Amino acid sequence: MKIVHITTSSHGGAGIAAFRLHEALRKLGISSAYISLTRTVDFEGMEIEDSILSYTKPSFLTRILRKLRSMLFPSEADKLTSKLQRIQGDLNCEIATLPFSKIPLEAHPLVKQADIVHLHWVSEILDYQRFFSGIKQPIVWTLHDMNPFKGIFHYQLDEERNKSARELDESVKLIKRNAIAGIRQGALITPSQWLLDLAKASTVFNHFAFQKTIANGINVKLYAEAERDVARQKLGLTISETVLLFTAALLNIERKGMQLMQEALENINCEITLLTLGKGSLQISNNNVKIIPLGYMTDQAEIANCYAAADVFLLPSLEDNLPNTMLESFSAGRPVIAFNTGGMKEHIQTAKNGILVPEMNSKALTKAIIEFCEDKYTFEADMIKAYANEHFNLEIQANKYLDLYRDLLTQEQPE
Repeated sequence: MKIVHITTSSHGGAGIAAFRLHEALRKLGISSAYISLTRTVDFEGMEIEDSILSYTKPSFLTRILRKLRSMLFPSEADKLTSKLQRIQGDLNCEIATLPFSKIPLEAHPLVKQADIVHLHWVSEILDYQRFFSGIKQPIVWTLHDMNPFKGIFHYQLDEERNKSARELDESVKLIKRNAIAGIRQGALITPSQWLLDLAKASTVFNHFAFQKTIANGINVKLYAEAERDVARQKLGLTISETVLLFTAALLNIERKGMQLMQEALENINCEITLLTLGKGSLQISNNNVKIIPLGYMTDQAEIANCYAAADVFLLPSLEDNLPNTMLESFSAGRPVIAFNTGGMKEHIQTAKNGILVPEMNSKALTKAIIEFCEDKYTFEADMIKAYANEHFNLEIQANKYLDLYRDLLTQEQPE
């Protein structure tokens, strides 16, 4: 059995989750390959230079001819690309993408050799119309956000706040729906029930024989073995201070809830230290809050130390599927404070492994943080680690996917 994973980037939550699964499958003896714009690994487990994904600057003449062609004989992709470019500056969203790509993934040697094509986050690397009409193998699609069944947006809040883009958005939705309808054998997977319910409600994947949730996997042991005292010493923290951790690739992404967190921390009346992990900065005028920006990290051992140094992890996301950060915190034995939404509400149990904030506002978040600081709840690190090992162990995740692959391959193919 050969499985090829496709994702736009090996960085970011989706890319990391996909690569973790790829490695876990290889440990089970499965021939797994991995394709992304930033990293390609073949079925032998060797990282290779990918000529199909390598960017070659076109000649001046080629650029002129392409420009003329798009002006004189614009394709559907050309027209929609122009529309998005015209309104891009007026959009208030985290990200907006189109289902087009010049990359011929359907002709990639690793894709051609695969028995199953496993898609992850594929915006800007995969051309929906060309790819799905050119692929005959069964497709497993693990969704990491709503984009595959949305239009140009990736989240519901962005769609709702950008009414002016509705015409373009609806056009793109229809293109995606029609392209996905061409998948003969498909399996839809989401890491959270929240996202699966939304995907089912869209009816885009109704013809997929398999639709289920499989949680992301994580190297639980790496995070579980990081020691609190050692981690604090490395970061210059005292043993006694109350330490909170907040992390996001970009700290100022609205969906990640930094604004509500900022407002909540301005009203904290107990002394805390906040570690921030990611690009950007956070300014708090409250003298009770000390902020230590740690910047953007990629080394997993260093990140594990940050969780070990913290007493609690703040996850104030307004919309989120099953963030890797929650899994990492649980694996380190650290409770999580989050709003009652998305994949968080499916795993956080107040007083057991975190605090689920019932209302999505800064006042409720302030109350939850103060309750934690005042020791309203007693959390047992070993119990939280055990929960992580039971639900997010990489081997367990890989075996669930392996069962799915086998079911998909033995399914009677439609005529």
